[in-house]
Amino acid sequence: MDEQYTTQKLLALRKLTRSIGEIVTSELREYVATLTPVFRPKSIFGDHIQSTAKEPVKGSDQAFKELQTLYEKVAPGRPFHLPRELKSPIVQLSTTLELVPVEYTHAIDVSGNTRKVTVTRPFKWVLVYAGWAPQRLTHLLTDLSRQNGELQQFVLHYLAMHVAIAARPGLSRMLETLHFPLESGRLPSCGELPITFIGSSISTRLPPDERILESVELSGKDAFEELADGEDIHRLSDPFKERLLALLAA
Repeated sequence: MDEQYTTQKLLALRKLTRSIGEIVTSELREYVATLTPVFRPKSIFGDHIQSTAKEPVKGSDQAFKELQTLYEKVAPGRPFHLPRELKSPIVQLSTTLELVPVEYTHAIDVSGNTRKVTVTRPFKWVLVYAGWAPQRLTHLLTDLSRQNGELQQFVLHYLAMHVAIAARPGLSRMLETLHFPLESGRLPSCGELPITFIGSSISTRLPPDERILESVELSGKDAFEELADGEDIHRLSDPFKERLLALLAA
């Protein structure tokens, strides 16, 4: 048994993780709420978004071309199998943002006792337009009676987010300075669809499988949350301050 993860230590780390999580999540939600207008689809794609009101936007034609290129690459392939062509204007997209905690399945095998556990990463989220969470998309992909129109809306919301961030490189730099780095990645069930993740400078990790198994057996739920590395708090840096100090030293 790993002495680093005694029952007492595990309980303390869980309490620490949740306390840090309350502060980190609250801070991030404030930033995301402030930045919501930046992600408003109409402000990026202009009149390529269906609307009764005209709203010309500089650079909207280029933004829509990028959206078309991504769509033609992603939509026809697995698991979507949507028509390749995307015409302008597209239907109105959501204008508010939502943070969805990242989850994954962790398989454990301890002395022949096998189990699949749903693990949450408390300091990493999928940044999505409200109402289009990846869990809903995964469910829709397994629904044989689904409508292509709804599936296309999912794809467009994720691609629009990707284009919005690419069009504003200062946004990523700003959030990284605030210790919430943005990154684009994939989810196993979503093919080549680019997913926008937002993380934290505080890392998390799993204890040994023996401890995870003990925890889920005590709780009666096949769910676990990664634990915060408190030492990361001491290592937090201020890139802006460091650049100025380097200038001062020179």
